[in-house]
Amino acid sequence: MGNSPEKDDFLIQIRDKLRKDGVKLWLKPYYNEENGSSEEHIKALSRTISESLSLPNDMCFEVVKELQVNSLENLMQRSRFQNSGLATLKIKVVDQGKAPKLLTKEVMLSCRGNDLKQFICQDILVDLDKLKLISAGKIISANDSLFNQGIKNGQQILAIVLAETPIEVEKNENKIKELESVKTDSQLLALDDHYLRLEDQFGNPIKIPNNEKKALIVAMTLHEKGRSALKKEDYSTGLVFFLEADQEFRNCSSALLKSVDNYALLDLDIAWCFLCLQSFTHLPEAEERLRRCEKKFQETYGTNMERLIAVKGSSGNEDCLLARLHLLQAVLLYHQNKRSESLSLLKTVQTELLKLKVNENSILALVELGYSETEAKIGLRAVGGDVNLAANYINENKQKRYESRKKAIAEEILNKERKKLGKCADGKQYVDPNFLNILVNMGYNKEVARIALRNCNNIISDSIQYIQENPLPGPSESRSMEFMSLIEDLVPQLVDAGFDARMAKIALQKHGGDIMKSAEELLLNGGIVSGDLSQFNIRSESIEEIKRRKKEEEMKEKAFERLKEDISIVDDDYLDINLEQEEVFLNHYLSLLEKK
Repeated sequence: MGNSPEKDDFLIQIRDKLRKDGVKLWLKPYYNEENGSSEEHIKALSRTISESLSLPNDMCFEVVKELQVNSLENLMQRSRFQNSGLATLKIKVVDQGKAPKLLTKEVMLSCRGNDLKQFICQDILVDLDKLKLISAGKIISANDSLFNQGIKNGQQILAIVLAETPIEVEKNENKIKELESVKTDSQLLALDDHYLRLEDQFGNPIKIPNNEKKALIVAMTLHEKGRSALKKEDYSTGLVFFLEADQEFRNCSSALLKSVDNYALLDLDIAWCFLCLQSFTHLPEAEERLRRCEKKFQETYGTNMERLIAVKGSSGNEDCLLARLHLLQAVLLYHQNKRSESLSLLKTVQTELLKLKVNENSILALVELGYSETEAKIGLRAVGGDVNLAANYINENKQKRYESRKKAIAEEILNKERKKLGKCADGKQYVDPNFLNILVNMGYNKEVARIALRNCNNIISDSIQYIQENPLPGPSESRSMEFMSLIEDLVPQLVDAGFDARMAKIALQKHGGDIMKSAEELLLNGGIVSGDLSQFNIRSESIEEIKRRKKEEEMKEKAFERLKEDISIVDDDYLDINLEQEEVFLNHYLSLLEKK
């Protein structure tokens, strides 16, 4: 078929009518093996269709003839597959900045995904590692057979050429390496809250088991990389990242996926990529994703956004997501030839987009006040366009998140302090830092107070009695305890600088509590203190472990540097949708459905 939107529109209508009327173009009277196609009957059928659908007769004839040719080709391919096992696959090649290219490949389904990629690469002249094949919403594995991956005769496959400019080539050999790097880096950082932390929409930490957390963070990181590609309108690369994220999300438990809306947002992004890439063969896959997405939105936001409004006070930004969802549903209905339903939903989208338009001058006014463009758009949509209210909205949300994060960090610091102070005599709890501060403020030595709380299981009255009943140490021992207390206070500063806590303590002891000299020795010796370490009960195995941990920290730093470029630090960045592309698609499909 040609690329004319009008012709494609006729094809959708005619194909649906033939299906409903039970017309089989490969059988009599339209075709027989002796005489081939019957032009007389094809013309008569075309006239009937033209009158029924009010379409030009010559175009109906042309479309019916092409549909007949396609049907006969499919029959021939099916027969060949049954006789020889040779499957015919239809490939749509998408290369950014170029017109899509259609290929037909005949292969045995026993061949691997990589073999199929090689056949395609020979035709389109691209490197093997720059091509990704997608079928039924999944990336085709390189090493498994096509049969094991559910590929069937006659199946249509989307082949994506990963885009690279000369500058990008210098940075990365190819996007595949970047993809693998993202997965590796996010796995490395997943369990370290210092780099990546899971939060809800208000900045509160989300606590889940480590195995679930790892899978979820890897999935969300890949999703973020895909969104970054989407902002650059690189839909093919975005789709690859999204489908990889989809695979990672499937490693999370169903209970976890039901508790967050990230998976629904991913479904929406994947369906959006299919539309932007004009990959209509993936409509059944998109339909299922949109169904899941709509269900999750209703569960999370409420049927009329009432839950969202109760929690956030506004639904303006999430309405952008609903507008995109409704547009995709309308496009799906159009391609299913449900024209009246599609037109009705497109009219709804038209009203939604009009309501969501943001005044450019208002955005500029907020940017001049020091807010980012993303913050400005999100703020304005949340309050209906008022600049002053938008500024208040942005500030209030920043403050709420700041307070939540501050509380979470304080709790984390408190937990670390508890562990550093050691367990109480009962072995069930740690010495409480707050109780320790109370005793220190009463004038007791910090180490003496810690020992008392440890022996008395955090009971302050018993700890005071314990101190009174046990004589204070002599002058030299007292000074020693005060020195150790000073060391304990200084160790965290060196740990924050990236040094091992044990080595930091040893360095501080060697240098009489001089933190600058301690840091210098640690830096000069790669974090390992020189000298006789036997007195500190540190074996050579421990030193190797310290070196390993330091190397791991360096790897984490480098991994974070690679990841952070495409991970937005703006809260609610996923709601920053400019809606320009949505308007283009809306007008395109309205023009097809409203034409007389």
